[in-house]
Amino acid sequence: MTENIQKLSIRLLKDGIEPDDALREGVDLRDWQRIEGAKIALDTMGGTPPKWAGFLNLSDDEKKKVWNNTAYGLVFLNTSGRWFAVSFGMGHVKLDPAKFEQDFGLRVVLNSVDEAQLKSADVRTPDENTLSRRSQTSRGSDQSAFAIDVERDIIRGLAGTPKEKDFATRVAGSDALSMDRRLKVTDLPKACDDALTMYAKDDYKQHFNWVDQIKHVRQADLIKKLDKVAALKLEAVIGGADPDGLHLAFPIIYDPEKGASIRYKGFRSKLIFSDLDLSGYLNALYDQEVTSFDADDLKKHSVHEVDEYGNDCGKSWKINECLVLEAEVDGHTYVLSGGRWYQVAHDFATQLVKFFDNLKKEELPDALPDENEEKYNSRLKASEVDLLCLDRRLIKPTGWVTTMEACDFLDKKSRIIHVKDKTSSSRLSHLFNQGIVSSRVLIVDGAARDLIRGKINEVQTETGQTDFVDIIPGDGGSFQSRNYTIVYAVIGTGNEPKLPFFSLVTLRQAIRELTALGYQAAFSWIKKPASVGVKAVKSADSEQDEKAVIDKDGETI
Repeated sequence: MTENIQKLSIRLLKDGIEPDDALREGVDLRDWQRIEGAKIALDTMGGTPPKWAGFLNLSDDEKKKVWNNTAYGLVFLNTSGRWFAVSFGMGHVKLDPAKFEQDFGLRVVLNSVDEAQLKSADVRTPDENTLSRRSQTSRGSDQSAFAIDVERDIIRGLAGTPKEKDFATRVAGSDALSMDRRLKVTDLPKACDDALTMYAKDDYKQHFNWVDQIKHVRQADLIKKLDKVAALKLEAVIGGADPDGLHLAFPIIYDPEKGASIRYKGFRSKLIFSDLDLSGYLNALYDQEVTSFDADDLKKHSVHEVDEYGNDCGKSWKINECLVLEAEVDGHTYVLSGGRWYQVAHDFATQLVKFFDNLKKEELPDALPDENEEKYNSRLKASEVDLLCLDRRLIKPTGWVTTMEACDFLDKKSRIIHVKDKTSSSRLSHLFNQGIVSSRVLIVDGAARDLIRGKINEVQTETGQTDFVDIIPGDGGSFQSRNYTIVYAVIGTGNEPKLPFFSLVTLRQAIRELTALGYQAAFSWIKKPASVGVKAVKSADSEQDEKAVIDKDGETI
């Protein structure tokens, strides 16, 4: 048989897992004589007309023309003491993902790819508003073309051209390794063996060493310990604790055009929601009077894409696959994202702590127990004569189609102060970005400075304050950034400032940029007493659409 280029999808079974244990129900696996010791499964799945056939009201004869049948194949083979699964067609959906090594394909690609010939990158940035993105280039490029933030991003998939053409002509990988390779069927064991050899290397450290700053946790005992910590945190939130740093996010790049609703299952909830959000999950738990939570519930509870009647119409995930949180365990920082635990390199975490400890700190008045950013700013506007409030005083810089806020407060020490609640890391990211954008505008846009001066005059007229307008020179004046201090002020409970890990990363990046622009930079922790007896029920800011599941006749189920 001649050797042709064949696309292969290869997965590595976890050590000690046998092929029969790695399959979903209903798959008939048998011995395959073509390769010694190999096993094979061949079948079709489907056997129904597509869902849209009912919408079009097709006849039986018409439905037969669009009948869904999909063929699949699975080959299991053993080489170098490890089992591999090679899938064809839709064979991968018949595999149990929990029985395979995570990031196997990604590790192979990192070790084998030509660092200047990358074609695609799947990146996930854990945050309250977790960002998942896929970037592709029209030709091979180095990693700089993909705008990867090496301090915040987790690489979930990578594709490109390998350095060794005998290994493959194309490689792509996440959990599975996808490769184009010239071979015949009897060469499959050699292809798997070569992939295993590549998996064991550490060549990636030459060009991709930053991936170890946030490293995938694989030790089963440590994962079990971390899951217990996650369960305890979630149980505390169910009991009314602040959900600080804990939220839900889709574990994949999902299709927003599907427009599916969300239903939480595993505890008899019948409510559906317009989007995935922690407040919706909590409401579903409260509705069923769930008051306790343990590590097993991380996998028993699940998220389902459903239609308006609450029927499954898409994908589903275990709650732990959607949960995003940070945890400090035994002196190390861990992040749960996409169902996987990641350990932050100790040196990296230490650098961030040192940076924050050395950052200049500024004092601002404490907040009251019931105050958010808006209430805090409003109170200070009426009571602090040394702080001029520019909150919600919007201007439109030159060439912009949107408006911006110069800052929340300005004082006569030339402090430009930006304030946010520590309610979520996404709000903090917005705070840090707001400071950078405003600072750039002040330097380059004299016309915008005139608009800011106009807003300062408006406030002075309202409050009777004086001598603030000349702090910001107009279009004809000279703006010297070195004379100003940008203050990031965060309202949070506790006497000592504490920010989520990725917020610290973002803050450091923002401070570096402000320093490069010539500004001084500082941080202020606005202390706020903890509220007492407030149960964490549905967020007032949530736009969840909550309703009971109804059947097609409009009756409540």
